[in-house]
Amino acid sequence: MQEHDKARAYHCLKRRLFYFILIFDSGLLLVFQLSGLSVGLRDWAGGIAANIWLTNAVYMLVFCLGVFIFHLPFDYFRDFVWEHRFGLSNQSRTAWLWDELKRGLISLLFVILFIECLYFILRVFPDRWWLGVAGVWLFLSLFLARIMPNVIIPLFYNYKPVDNEKLREKILDLFGRCRVAVEDVFTIDYSAKTKKANAFVCGLGRKRRVVLTDNLLTGFDTPEIESVVAHELGHYVGKDVIRLIAVNTLVIMAAFYVTDLFLKQALIAMGELKIADIAAWPLLALSLMILGLVTGPLLNGYSRRLERRADRFSLELTGDADAFIRMMQKLGNINLAEFEPGRFDVFMFYDHPPIAQRIRFAENFRN
Repeated sequence: MQEHDKARAYHCLKRRLFYFILIFDSGLLLVFQLSGLSVGLRDWAGGIAANIWLTNAVYMLVFCLGVFIFHLPFDYFRDFVWEHRFGLSNQSRTAWLWDELKRGLISLLFVILFIECLYFILRVFPDRWWLGVAGVWLFLSLFLARIMPNVIIPLFYNYKPVDNEKLREKILDLFGRCRVAVEDVFTIDYSAKTKKANAFVCGLGRKRRVVLTDNLLTGFDTPEIESVVAHELGHYVGKDVIRLIAVNTLVIMAAFYVTDLFLKQALIAMGELKIADIAAWPLLALSLMILGLVTGPLLNGYSRRLERRADRFSLELTGDADAFIRMMQKLGNINLAEFEPGRFDVFMFYDHPPIAQRIRFAENFRN
């Protein structure tokens, strides 16, 4: 199988699985709501909990456990079986499952915290709850960005200082020239899990870290790595992280506002539940899922715009279009990316411009 056909087959199934899971989840939520199971779970949780806070927590604990169990076969096939079939994964089955459990527990903590805030605001401000919830979303987004380098990433990867002192100094010099504070340059043991390569900058303020995967260090030369890092640096110079968080918060606020209009009408028609009742959560979740399907491509389009700007920044800062082109070709091949996906697929799924577009952009920049 040629490389581009292999990449197409790899991504084609993932996209089909996305649509299947979307339909599957929608059906489950409707069944759970309309069958009375959600009300039954609420009543059971209320019977063993002392107050509304504990009732909501117990409800969400059971709900999230059910979601985890129902999704586990899909996740296993997509993220373990399919990755191994295409030679991208280095993980054992046990290691993969352990990572899934950790991700599930972290998600559970944040979901319960968000749900408790959501239903508190719904009880206190039933007419303007969507404003308060957008504020909670903004706070959690900033909090997660803050703790990512020192709390979340170490749960999955081991940090090590970059041994290549010359490369480290070049990267720190890039940040110094742009007057962006950075703690240091680190590498993580990415190869323990995957053959893919990556680089990113995480954290806020002086706790910001440049993180290079070990696969990137072994497979790319210094100018190519500089091009990757300069691209990430462009996001911070352009304040793209803050922009994305702000835009996402506005979209979330609009989504909750539309959900408010729909949900109140739906609950009136059902004649039983109130919007602040946790038993109506499946209907609220379904509304948000549908709105996410609508707003996702719009957010992706905005993200692609920021990515193109970061590409330009990288090319201008390093002045090495050839290294940028080599880097993109290598990343595309290693990560089994589709160089020229269809327009609809780009619209729906891509938060970065396709590899071929980015290479053409660099070639035009060089000329």
